[in-house]
Amino acid sequence: MPDGVGIKNYIYANVFNDLDKSVTLLHKFKTETLKDFEIDDQIKFQHLRNYKETFFEKYYREKIHLSRLKYNASLKSNSSILSNYMPKKNKLSHKLFYSIVEISTRKNISKNHIHWLEKRYEKLLRKSRVYKEYYHFFKKHESSKLFCTHQRAIIAAPIFAAAKDAGIETITAIYSWDNLPKARLALRADKYIVWSPYMKNELKAYYPEIKNHQIKVFGTPQFEFHYDKSLLWTREKLAAYYHLDMNKKWLCFSGDDKTTSPFDQHYLKDIAKILSENELVNQWQILLRPVPVEGFDKYQEVIDQYPHLIKKTGAAWKLSSEWSDAYPKKEDLSVLSSLCEHADAVINVGSTMALDFGMHQKPAIYINYEAKENSYWSIKRIYKFQHFRSMENIEPVVWLDSPEQIIEILNNLDNYKQRTKKDMELWCEKIIPFNLRLESSQLIENELNI
Repeated sequence: MPDGVGIKNYIYANVFNDLDKSVTLLHKFKTETLKDFEIDDQIKFQHLRNYKETFFEKYYREKIHLSRLKYNASLKSNSSILSNYMPKKNKLSHKLFYSIVEISTRKNISKNHIHWLEKRYEKLLRKSRVYKEYYHFFKKHESSKLFCTHQRAIIAAPIFAAAKDAGIETITAIYSWDNLPKARLALRADKYIVWSPYMKNELKAYYPEIKNHQIKVFGTPQFEFHYDKSLLWTREKLAAYYHLDMNKKWLCFSGDDKTTSPFDQHYLKDIAKILSENELVNQWQILLRPVPVEGFDKYQEVIDQYPHLIKKTGAAWKLSSEWSDAYPKKEDLSVLSSLCEHADAVINVGSTMALDFGMHQKPAIYINYEAKENSYWSIKRIYKFQHFRSMENIEPVVWLDSPEQIIEILNNLDNYKQRTKKDMELWCEKIIPFNLRLESSQLIENELNI
């Protein structure tokens, strides 16, 4: 479990509690953090070994990543896939390193060449200290299965290679709906857990070497809590928790990370300004839920300007300077579910929160105008990303094409809700079928028990 999101998706969903075998959780959390998880006493803990890539390990991994992005962009005729190549070049050494990677990846990319690169990478992994340590660990403990909650974790690559050579069955889950086009499948497993038949087809398209029988359509436990009525708060309790006005309607503004939407605070200010200049300010409050690991800092100036309109409804997360040690408290299951249930709509820049609200039959508004003209970032590029092609031929969300349009949308929200309701249901069903939203944790538990 390389990061805190796995706590929500697997620990809080009790995936490991009833297994017919002993469980050791390999993790990167601080010792004091583990006490907060309310984990079954039968689960043992072991801190993941430190893993520092060699120059050539990183070179081949990054070269594979860029090669697959180029291949995927050509395969899907979608150049926006290439924007997922975002190396950090904040040092001269980094600039030189990525220049080598980019120059060596200029020629036409073939699937055979990518497979050759991956074989070279696999050989290098087997020379690493981490590989050797975990190979002996698996042999010593006679482990039978290795499951990773996040297919993008770099440290999982040598560990999975060690497990394979030790004769252990390996399983991983695809973490998010947008991961596969991004070419960040850091490890190779015997089985891959995907959200839906749609995601299964994606995996087969990008990785045709993965056989049909290796792909398990089990959904993800990520959305199960929306259907657990015991977690749901009343509107009164939610209002008391965040000091909200019960007499007003609630518009949830869900934030994105600074890479996805660097001008989120500008969009929030636009909406707040329009509402404050209109009688709608007496009817609505904006409930601001930032992306959990970033908090309110970038929004604070706007919040201070409109304190009675914008209310902080932050995620109940334990934050840390290290992403891997940030995690949601169990209380956040109730917070998010109740927010989706009692807010009247959600607005954001292409966030999966649209799906969360859709599962509560609430409309989602996608912002679709430029925050700044002639900027390095464009809203138009966001909606060209491959995962939004899942919306082709349907209109599951309301599009906000200008700040002023928010007045008309909110004044006629019921009409927009009815207009998008059916397509939102179709979209949610495509991304993760209804039965898998309810049964995912049980299906995964059954697979791990085999």
